[in-house]
Order: sequence, then C-alpha cells, then structure tokens
Amino acid sequence: MALPDDDTGTESDELFDFDLWADLHRNHSAINHPSELHGLLSGQLSAGERLSSERWEHLACEHLGAETLQEQSGREGQPSPKALLHGFYGRTLAALQSESMDFRLLLPLDPAPLSQRLEALGAWVRGFLEGMARAAGEGLNEAPQDVRELIRDFVAISQIEIDEDDSEDGEKELAEVMEYVRIGVLTVFAEFNRPAPEGATLH
Repeated sequence: MALPDDDTGTESDELFDFDLWADLHRNHSAINHPSELHGLLSGQLSAGERLSSERWEHLACEHLGAETLQEQSGREGQPSPKALLHGFYGRTLAALQSESMDFRLLLPLDPAPLSQRLEALGAWVRGFLEGMARAAGEGLNEAPQDVRELIRDFVAISQIEIDEDDSEDGEKELAEVMEYVRIGVLTVFAEFNRPAPEGATLH
C-alpha cells in the first residue's frame, strides 16, 4: 500500500514535536537519534524515492533497532506509532513539495542546550546523506555541480563538533547552518523531483 502525499491524521505541529519522537525512541529502546530518522526519510524523498507504508515502517523499525512497532502510544491521547509515522511521512513530503518552502528539520528547540541541538543537527544530516545514498546510489555522481557541492558541505556538517558554550555567537552560527541545510535540502529535492514534461508518456 502506497502512502498518501499528505494524510497526517494529526496536527502538523504535533507531528514535529521533538519530544514526541524522543518518547517514541525511548519506548522502543532506540539505538539512533530521533532527528536522524527525519533526515533519513527526507534524504530518500529528496532523491526521488517514494515509500510504501510497509517499506516506511520497515525502515523506521530498522532505525529504531526494533523488530516491530509497539501498537500503543507512550502517553494518553498520543497517536499510535503507526499513525505517527504515516502522518510524519505525508507531512514531510508535502512540506518538501510546498511552494511556500515551509519544510523544517526535526530538531530540539529552545530551551534545549546548544550542544544538544548541535548533536541533533549532525544526526539529521547524517540521516539525510544515508537516505540519499540509499535512494540515488551511483546517480549522485552524476548530479549537477551545485548538488555535489552541497553534499560535500553536508558531509562536513555531519561531522560538526559539539560546543558546550551556549553563547549568542554559537546560537547565531547554529541558526545559519540550520537554514543552509534546510535550503540545501529543498535544492536537492527540486533537482531529483522535476515534474515530467507536458505531453510526456510512459512506454
């Protein structure tokens, strides 16, 4: 069964509540970072892949280090893991496709320490690079120069050093890098998801 482009089943703000995803990862004793899962999904979608519900659930379980998803949510009133994942997929794809460019990264917000947000950004970008590699494979070598330069920059960002200094300069630099990544993702998506020419037919 293919997942719809945007069938959230819950409010988009809730879908991008980092604490909600942190709870999901804790409930599954996850081996990876919550931000990395969103990066992984965004990387695959940006490289042109679309996932069936079964494939997306399998990918999420692989990321969590779990054989299956728990059927129940962690908190009262919280959507089930399956509903959360399916809504997350639809909202992420819709945001990437949106002309308003409202795509955003799943990261902890203030008042989380700067070091935690830096760690999350590095994890997000690592996930994105993995997702792109899974979906595009060798095709990345044939990407335009600007996309290949972005990928090189993303590799450097994925290895970002954690700074314990919560200074104004550190906050400003983090905000700038986050925006660079966000726009870079939209650039990659635009390159690998070009609409078919009018009148084109499949043979």
